[in-house]
Amino acid sequence: MRSLRPALPLVLLAACRGPAPGAAPAPGHALVSTPEGSVGRIEVRHLEARPRLTLVSRDGDPAPAIVASVATDLGSVATTALASVVEARLLAAGFDVDARIDRSAFRVRLLARDAARVEPFLRALAAAFAQPIAAGSPEVARAMERVQALRSSPLDAPELAPVAACTGRLGLAGAEPVVDLATPAGVRELEGWRAAALHAGRTSIAAVGPAAFCAAAARAAEGVDRWPAGGPPADAWPAADTIGVYTTNQIERRAARVTVAARVASPQAAVAAAERLGAPGSPLRARLSALSSPFRTVEVLGVARPRGGCVSVTIEASGLPAAPPVEASAALAAAVVRQEIRRGLAAPAGAAVATRQILTAQDPRDAGARASWWALSGSAPSAPPERWATALGVPPSAEPPRPAAPGEAGARLFEAELGRALAAGAQPTLERRALVERGQGEVWVLLASPCGVAEEGVYDAGATALAALAAVQTRRRELDVAIEPWVTADAVGVIAHAPFRDDRETPAELGRRVASAAARTVAATTLGPEALTLARAAALQHLERLSGGRAAALEAFASAIAPDHPSWIEPFGVWDRVASGALETVQLRWQALATGPLRLAVLANADPSQAAAAAEAAERWLAPRLTPRSCGSPDGAVVPRPGHHDARLPAGTPLSQAVVGARLPAARDATNAARELAELTVAALNGEGGLLAAALSVNAAAPPAAAPRRQLAARASARVLGGTRAAALAVEIRAPSAELAEASSRVKELLAGLAQRVTDADLGRAEAHVARSERDALAEPRRRLINLFSGRASRTPPAKATLAAWRAFLAGALGADAIVIVEARPD
Repeated sequence: MRSLRPALPLVLLAACRGPAPGAAPAPGHALVSTPEGSVGRIEVRHLEARPRLTLVSRDGDPAPAIVASVATDLGSVATTALASVVEARLLAAGFDVDARIDRSAFRVRLLARDAARVEPFLRALAAAFAQPIAAGSPEVARAMERVQALRSSPLDAPELAPVAACTGRLGLAGAEPVVDLATPAGVRELEGWRAAALHAGRTSIAAVGPAAFCAAAARAAEGVDRWPAGGPPADAWPAADTIGVYTTNQIERRAARVTVAARVASPQAAVAAAERLGAPGSPLRARLSALSSPFRTVEVLGVARPRGGCVSVTIEASGLPAAPPVEASAALAAAVVRQEIRRGLAAPAGAAVATRQILTAQDPRDAGARASWWALSGSAPSAPPERWATALGVPPSAEPPRPAAPGEAGARLFEAELGRALAAGAQPTLERRALVERGQGEVWVLLASPCGVAEEGVYDAGATALAALAAVQTRRRELDVAIEPWVTADAVGVIAHAPFRDDRETPAELGRRVASAAARTVAATTLGPEALTLARAAALQHLERLSGGRAAALEAFASAIAPDHPSWIEPFGVWDRVASGALETVQLRWQALATGPLRLAVLANADPSQAAAAAEAAERWLAPRLTPRSCGSPDGAVVPRPGHHDARLPAGTPLSQAVVGARLPAARDATNAARELAELTVAALNGEGGLLAAALSVNAAAPPAAAPRRQLAARASARVLGGTRAAALAVEIRAPSAELAEASSRVKELLAGLAQRVTDADLGRAEAHVARSERDALAEPRRRLINLFSGRASRTPPAKATLAAWRAFLAGALGADAIVIVEARPD
């Protein structure tokens, strides 16, 4: 991003010691003296009938500096001519000055050899202001040369003139007339400009140097009293907002450049907003990069003005697609910029912003320029509302995307698209759910896509989980908030939580900090190879921990239950796809998640306003969309493949594995009764006295004519896999290879006959186990947060299941012809 020096200089504070004699500052002045004892103290003096004086006390510069800033209240031509005249007269008086010129202001700067030069310089400056301009004089020749040079650096287009008027950028717009200073009429006009602008009311002087130099400069300023008199600059307010479209050769084909400038009432707010907008990792940059047609920030300016300030942001995009039209893509980006400018302006800003700007200037002349300009600047409390200037630049190309003709027609189309984008941006992006648990130690936030892994197929199974793991890995070291991935079949995102930093952090600030960390991880994270490597290792470890070597049995089972979407059953995907997932694929999945539907759940520890602050903080990281956010709808029904399937385990695996189970009835949501009955079934099957242990033991029930069953050296456990799109009851078995077939046969027999076998005692034991597990889980805020996200928090306790309902569920779900058996043995 280019970080160009603002046209009207930004200002920071620093000054010499001692009282500030003279007239009291007028209300609304942007620069005030810093307290005694401040590092880099600034003292602002308002002297009667003299320019304002700012003293910046600092040591170490090779030479002190004295700078005079003049607000001409005129345009580029007049300001350039006047600056040239003053510079020429000071050079003729023996002062080695240089001039810096903006659209309606200029500065003359001098490195002073010693303090004795200050008073002669000020007297020469006052004389340069007061002396009438004569035709044929050397200063007129210099002014003619500089004014003619303006023609060589025009603005790109007249449509940029309102932006330049806001930021103070020097340049001519289109056929803007240039006065002919070679004629008597031109010289008379120049003399009129001199009389109107070169006087004490529009001038500010700053001295930068050691304390002794500042004291001498103050005495010298008080001794020079022959300044032309005049009032302060009017600094006219724009009459209305403007929107323009123009062509430019300065960008590539299929590119666009958008500039947005806002004239605002507070100079401090304008400069502070620019600092925030231009910072690395700012929400502005994140949101622009997340757009479907990404834009990048190339310039951010914050300008203090005599009345108020200006914030300007220029962004560009390249390689734009043929659709949507460039006006739509550019309008959406411009809407993001306007939102972020408004948010930046709303944040607190005070005198410290001016101090920062002055003290960070390395050259004492730059520090003096900033200090003198801030002393001229002030707020505009009675000004009309903020004014916006927006300009879209497009290349002169007939290739798509074809913009409307520049000028009025293009501006109307762009304005209409911008209106749509602003309206869309005003709508909440997030679905919000909040619960206040006053007195808890931390705020908890869950930001996730309710689409989960809906769009994953066979070839990218596990890519979304990899992306979540990699995003958290990328941000883990940058944030002062605990961040963890949250991966389920129905939702994928991040969980963030943190306690108060200290006694000074307010509840709203804590909520914003935690939510911003979550949203930044989701919407503003670019994945890298190292993060992907660590994520891949974690995902493979998770799969292996769940289902043994290379999770081969689990993969075969998931592929049999949901053949085209195995990650609907196991959201971490399948081994080979996770092991070989490309960085580009994973990054695209994360971008797709961030631009789709998102839901935010907040467990606040103070009050509802804290949750609202958290939601607003999360919103600002997300890009608006002109079309509704929705989950993709994969084509075709999920048709399981029941029956027997084989898989291979890595050589040397000590035990063979089997997975026996069946697909559950389709669920409408995460709280569906079928899911609850499936969880009851798992509780009945598992545990020391559970039905699985009995089925694998010597006491297992057998048909009357069958031989007695032996005790198997097998272990089995049941769980529910998947989510609302596809779910399954699965029993995983670990056994020696010689016993695997018998173990899986017994489990299949158990499941197929479960509807007739279960009793009220089984139901009671299962319900007690589920209730105990839920109670223990709810002791953790994480579980309460997940329940809030999924809609379980406000749900009334479920009605006690009846044995008849349970048996009906089992009969429908676990028929012998619906059961899938996967047996996996080592190579």
